[in-house]
Amino acid sequence: PMWASMLAQANKVSPEGVPTKILDLGCGPGEPACHFATYYNNVPVIASDIAPTMVGLAEARAKSKGLGNVETMVLDMEDLSPIESESVDLVIAQMSYMFVPDKDKAMAETFRVLKPGGVLVANVWVSFELIPIAGGLMSAVVGAPSAPPAPNPNGPLSLADANVFDDYLMNAGFEFTSEHNFEGTFVGELGPLDDLQSFKMAALPVWDALTELEESGAHPDAWEKAKAAFPEVAAPYVNEESGGVTVEGAYRLAVAQKPMKSV
Repeated sequence: PMWASMLAQANKVSPEGVPTKILDLGCGPGEPACHFATYYNNVPVIASDIAPTMVGLAEARAKSKGLGNVETMVLDMEDLSPIESESVDLVIAQMSYMFVPDKDKAMAETFRVLKPGGVLVANVWVSFELIPIAGGLMSAVVGAPSAPPAPNPNGPLSLADANVFDDYLMNAGFEFTSEHNFEGTFVGELGPLDDLQSFKMAALPVWDALTELEESGAHPDAWEKAKAAFPEVAAPYVNEESGGVTVEGAYRLAVAQKPMKSV
């Protein structure tokens, strides 16, 4: 999994240093917080997300793994005020900075809570086949766009350009480590074409949009149409061997450090 790469890169930056406190921003249902908490089993790990439902899932995941060193918190990445300044050695963030509206503010808050010499390890999508599948589901509901849509500044690929993310990091005061902008690939299987969970996974990038279309009355059958279109839209991504919908992606790991204070 990608969080194994995150741990490996964090260890390369400080191979002999054991963090005293780790903060996971945008942990979703509990990763990579639980992976790090297992490796550093005596180090406190805060698993945080802006969504209370996700924080509940993260808490359940930590308990199921017997991880007593995981604390869960509902946190907005733009406002980490519950976390003291210069109190964290390592901040980890898996696929979360892309979705933050005020990325400068989020990066400044990350910088604030890190101790001098502290490290940020964050991954972002460079490409992901789930995006065109989700786009096909939306087209089935609202029709194909007459022109390519404008890039979403808070979408899954909003930080695909390394220069864009690097600017946010530099503006906050971070320095780049030797492991910065490590790149990797990812292959994941959503499941069979006729499986409801496969459809739900494919719809994640447009979940809120489909819900809004239905609840607003603009397209009261939005979810029904999207579900009906899923087999055709996802058919090109079916793996012949497994029979499941398989998506590939490329990601990039930012590995940056807060400078030590000058004496």
